[in-house]
Amino acid sequence: MSQGEWKVNPPQGDLGSAQTIAESPLAKTVREIAPGVPQPAAQRKTMRLSEKRPPAVGWLVDIDGAQKGEDFRLIEGKVTLGASPSCDIQLDNEFASDVHASLRYDQGNYSLTDLDSTNGTAVNGEPITRVELEDGDHIRIGDTNYVFKGLFLGAAAGGAR
Repeated sequence: MSQGEWKVNPPQGDLGSAQTIAESPLAKTVREIAPGVPQPAAQRKTMRLSEKRPPAVGWLVDIDGAQKGEDFRLIEGKVTLGASPSCDIQLDNEFASDVHASLRYDQGNYSLTDLDSTNGTAVNGEPITRVELEDGDHIRIGDTNYVFKGLFLGAAAGGAR
């Protein structure tokens, strides 16, 4: 061994001395079983603390669907809900239309509007086309139930701070 060279013992087992982890049999199997599936880290957006986000005015919480326990942040203005990636809140729900409904917050009032969806929208068990929401209302979109939590009922978001 000449000066400046390092001798490294090859890993033991299936990897061998010239094989990288990306070339390992396990990595190859994962790529074959799930080609193109993004890793969880790729689905998250890292936000710098210095970036300013619009303030939350409420949440929808999935209580029995594929995203059970997940909360969806609502902001002032109009938010679209549906199965399409173009929606502000993308729902993992095979019975939700691509653009299923919209939820609007304006000066202390929350309204939910069904956007001519195939399977309809219900609030507290009643089918709706448009309704004013109250804190704790149960919203059904497709085959999933959500609970609505509003922060500023009856007050403008800017004045509630």
